[in-house]
Amino acid sequence: MPNITEMSPTEFRDLLHTLVNEELFKSRERLAALLAKDSSREELNAEFFHFHGDYVDFAFWLEKYEEDPLEGLTPDTPLAKKLRRQREYVLANRKTTLKERNFRRMGLYLNSDPMPKKKITELPLDEYRNLLCFLVAQEIFRVRERLVVLLNKNPSDEALDVAFREFYVAYELLEVAFEDYHYDPDEGLELRPEFAEELDRRIADHEAGTAKTFTLEEVAKEFGVKLKCTR
Repeated sequence: MPNITEMSPTEFRDLLHTLVNEELFKSRERLAALLAKDSSREELNAEFFHFHGDYVDFAFWLEKYEEDPLEGLTPDTPLAKKLRRQREYVLANRKTTLKERNFRRMGLYLNSDPMPKKKITELPLDEYRNLLCFLVAQEIFRVRERLVVLLNKNPSDEALDVAFREFYVAYELLEVAFEDYHYDPDEGLELRPEFAEELDRRIADHEAGTAKTFTLEEVAKEFGVKLKCTR
């Protein structure tokens, strides 16, 4: 994906349309509806599995954006003041680096990033529900609604740039909301013995240097993909 700061105006608009239509916003609505109905933990667990997975997918679009979202904003405007307060909160409460967060989304932890003590799957029901209510009430969901309205008005590039900055800071707030919690969607799932044996065999073959490898061209041919040079 191109660097957001290097996108053309058309590419940037297309990205915003993609972001506001990501599955995260649909799963949030379903999770909020379940919370409103006082649903069982089993029902909440099933939907939170999707919510968290959709958050990880959503983060893929923004994880390489490392610019200061306040840079270049007109100072002392109500929006700039609000974003400054929110960004100060993010920076004061963020405990992980970008690299550590990217690994966490893959269910892994770097040595520099010890696993959080709070495991979402082990929270008491009341604390679990409170956390889910906190997550579905995050700022990003309100900002997304305003961005959808703005996109439908054929706004200027400048207006979209400012709207994206607000959207990005709201995304950072959602990241921070997850910081103190560990969640592994595969935790507790049974690994079939035959799959475990096959996995062990493949690892052993790889370590012994006897594993069969494939070139990029062979993989492309197998799946019918046409390779194209991008340089």
